[in-house]
Amino acid sequence: MRFRMSSFSYIGPGVTVRHSVWWSHPGDKGPIWLMAHPMKGEPSSEIITERVMKITNCEIGKITINGDAQFGCGDPDTAYWWYAADFTNDSSNGCRYQLEGGGF
Repeated sequence: MRFRMSSFSYIGPGVTVRHSVWWSHPGDKGPIWLMAHPMKGEPSSEIITERVMKITNCEIGKITINGDAQFGCGDPDTAYWWYAADFTNDSSNGCRYQLEGGGF
């Protein structure tokens, strides 16, 4: 699986931004890599991908009367995953870019 977002963003020199991507429930696509792809015609730039993340959102737990507390994180019925990465423009030029990525 690979993708490139059709919309674009701008990143100034020395700026760090975080982008997140997600899919419908449960959202788990396995390992995903995200990169910022500078668009054609932009000045010379160097956008560094940092801190690639897979994030889970799940219920905290539940308590059953006269039973043990249960933690629900990772339960396929309640958990949801999305992905994020931080991008830093390590050049002296700002530029427009698209988010692209894919699975392993």
